[in-house]
Amino acid sequence: MTTSEPDALWPLSGATEPGPPTAVPSVVGVADLRATNAAAVLAVVRSADPHPRLSELAGATSLSRPTVEAIVEELVARGLIDVASAPSARGQRSPGRPARRFRFQPHAGFVVGVDVRPRSVTACLADLDGEPVAVERRAVRADLPGPARARVATSAIRAALDRADVPVARVWAATLGTPGLVDRNNTRVRQADNLHTWTEVDIAGVLRDLLGCPVAVENDANLAALGEQWRGVGATAEATAHRTAPDPPTGEMVFVLLGERLGSGVITGGRLLRGHHGAAGEIGFIRFSGGGPADRPGLDPLPAGTIRDAAASDPDAVATVEAYGRRLAEGLAPVLLALDPALVVLGTGLFPDPALLPAAKTLLTAAQHHADGLLVDPPRWHLSALGDDAVLTGAVRFALSSVEVVLRTRPTSLNPPASASARR
Repeated sequence: MTTSEPDALWPLSGATEPGPPTAVPSVVGVADLRATNAAAVLAVVRSADPHPRLSELAGATSLSRPTVEAIVEELVARGLIDVASAPSARGQRSPGRPARRFRFQPHAGFVVGVDVRPRSVTACLADLDGEPVAVERRAVRADLPGPARARVATSAIRAALDRADVPVARVWAATLGTPGLVDRNNTRVRQADNLHTWTEVDIAGVLRDLLGCPVAVENDANLAALGEQWRGVGATAEATAHRTAPDPPTGEMVFVLLGERLGSGVITGGRLLRGHHGAAGEIGFIRFSGGGPADRPGLDPLPAGTIRDAAASDPDAVATVEAYGRRLAEGLAPVLLALDPALVVLGTGLFPDPALLPAAKTLLTAAQHHADGLLVDPPRWHLSALGDDAVLTGAVRFALSSVEVVLRTRPTSLNPPASASARR
């Protein structure tokens, strides 16, 4: 996005749009009207099937053909749309030139998603359809200091840009997912016990300096929930046309992040629930009953050996995993009673190898069966469909939400590809 727009809306953050009400009606200038008309034309181009002609754009927007033609030329110049290939006439001969059809160009701009974990940093460059273009993963030490971790993040982003041959000026928004508590404005990490000196780093500022675009920081479990809602088991059929969604669309979902730490992301009313301080879903602070240190909240992760043995059907290991699932359900039950979700999704961070899937299913079944007896209206339970990519997918979705605001309101304010200059 243009760097002259320092403020950005993050519609998925749960925050309301800024701007106090005023008694004086707003005046719509010529430039504003043109931007609105351009947004309307672009919206038709993106949604129409097949690709629309000028006459169809004029009819759908109720704008005059000359107005539509001028807008189309500007959108083409901005790289947001281009002329679609003419369909084959299969032997038919048509007099004159065929009418031009227009299609959306998802590589006009890009977004960046970053997934920061204790032992890894992953950056994803995605196009305006949310499709990954380049992904870079870096292994790091768990005790890496915050400034060094930030340098790894910027290195991974630069590598993704280099691999895709995309200049930084073509990146219009970025989102970084991180363990810990994030402030209400999605700008700073205010608590991250498992990342050494991470809270001392202004990571949003570091990435803004690198990319020159709006940057948001969000809790990893929250982003995993968004990712699962968008492209996972909570997704709509329209958003996942390339596959069959296993469940109906849901706007009420709890994603449970199972890994080195325990957390959750909550979707309610179709939007992310963040709470007054941005700490909603921090189930890692719950004191779970039955086993474990009595003076420490949360659930320690299952030992890797136990998971492997349970996947191989060892009776003792299976019993341990089932007990873990029941403890998880016991602690989650008050949360589920309060939220009444339609769907609970268990992240599979504890089960990174497909061979461990039987253990994951054992945990899921035990948790669901125990929770069913504690709840009024039990939700459906599923393992994550995105696995290790849930947080990264959610980060891309969060960043796209900011770009979508501009595409729906003032698309011609975005940097055209021809004017983009690399600032590496």
